Amino acid sequence: MNLPVVAIIGRPNVGKSTFFNRVLGTRRAVVHDRPGITRDRNAARTEWQGRPFLLVDTGGFVPAADEGRDAAVRRQAEAAIATANVVLFMVDALTGPTDLDQAIGQGLRKGSRPCLLVVNKVDTPGDPVLHEFHRLGLGEPLEIASEGGTGIGDLLDRVLAMLPEDEGESGDPLPRVAIVGRPNVGKSSLVNALLGEERVIVEPRPGTTMDSIDTIWHSNVGDFTLIDTAGIRRQSKFKDEAEYFATLRALQAIERADVACLVIDAGQGFLRQEARLAHDALDAGRSILLVYNKWDLETDKEVRWKALQAERGRRYPTLADLPALTVSAANRTHLHRLPKLLMERMEQMTRSIATARLNRWLGEVQQKRQIPSNRMGRAPRLYYMTQSGHKPPEFTFFVNGPDRLDDGYRRYLWGHFTEHFNFQGTPVRFKFRKSE
Repeated sequence: MNLPVVAIIGRPNVGKSTFFNRVLGTRRAVVHDRPGITRDRNAARTEWQGRPFLLVDTGGFVPAADEGRDAAVRRQAEAAIATANVVLFMVDALTGPTDLDQAIGQGLRKGSRPCLLVVNKVDTPGDPVLHEFHRLGLGEPLEIASEGGTGIGDLLDRVLAMLPEDEGESGDPLPRVAIVGRPNVGKSSLVNALLGEERVIVEPRPGTTMDSIDTIWHSNVGDFTLIDTAGIRRQSKFKDEAEYFATLRALQAIERADVACLVIDAGQGFLRQEARLAHDALDAGRSILLVYNKWDLETDKEVRWKALQAERGRRYPTLADLPALTVSAANRTHLHRLPKLLMERMEQMTRSIATARLNRWLGEVQQKRQIPSNRMGRAPRLYYMTQSGHKPPEFTFFVNGPDRLDDGYRRYLWGHFTEHFNFQGTPVRFKFRKSE
């Protein structure tokens, strides 16, 4: 079942993203004093009183904008309104009703979507300023203070009463794929190409995407949730505080994904930043697929591909075997191959291996290379192993002396295991427990 949608709209700097974060209980959207930070639809599943729904944050809405970034933001906000079951029109108690509020309200009155007028930044209950908002013609204003959380519970109770009847949810959660990479490598263009629509704003200059955007993607092998993210820089200091928080949001997107799709500019190759992001994903227990974008700009493709592979293997040997694909978001080259490769990553993350098969491998691998003794001449004994987790796959070895098993042999076990069971780009984890 599709979750009901609640869209938050309003002019810039009225506190929409602060409200969005408050409802979710986390800093999911970038919040900054400067208007215009939220530019795309930022959607997240949440619930109130046990009732799930999709909450959508939008950028500052300028109804008359017909060109440039403001027009792109307007289209995103209008798309959110068109898909919403309930619209929360947020205004600012500190400024009172403005001409821009009047223009947005006029459009909502002409539309057919159920709407609630939400007056934010009301620090004193019953503030007389509330009466000024009746002129917008959208019914009784509801007062809240997003910063302190005042009035939000009562507002959400009203929202639930307006949502369609709950028919329940079915099926397993969709695989989550985080689209990550440096700024301006074509992440948002790739998402738009896969979806076949202008789902996220694309501009030629870097830094356009500031939030992590979730979207359902219906592919030829199954459905995924795509998470488009801000371009991630690694700097000790950021010139723009908003960019810093956007980077945090992107790294958090990796944490809540199943697979990290690391987008790389084929013309620049696999650089230090890509290596750091790959290690971030592996440390978070996420499978990785490398996607070399802008492949249409390369001339001698076979020579270039061999050079890219060789350079990554030389500079980052531990990342040499990561699965990779060349694509072009601009002309859709090789995009049809992407769903199958992503599903293979999910299969590795959720794969179960029978205990009997694991222990046959354990016996064979010890015959090929004996466990070395420690300085006291005592060699540990590996008794058996079993699978103890998924997403990421985890395996536990039972050994009489875990402290005697040196790091070299542990690396040998891991390398042989991942090759034997065909785990590529998936962070297989080993645990060693003492057993007599």
